[in-house]
Amino acid sequence: MLDRVEIDEVGIEVLTQLLFEVSSPELFEPITVDGCQRWISRLEHA
Repeated sequence: MLDRVEIDEVGIEVLTQLLFEVSSPELFEPITVDGCQRWISRLEHA
C-alpha cells in the first residue's frame, strides 16, 4: 500500500490546471472524451 504519491512541480501545475478547468467547464470547454484524452496525454508527459 502506498503511503504517499510524489509529484514533481510541473506535474502539480498540470494537475492544478486540470482541476481548475474541469471544475469550470463553462469557462473553458465542456467535458468530452476528446478533452479527457488530451488531459491524459498532458498528464503522462508532465
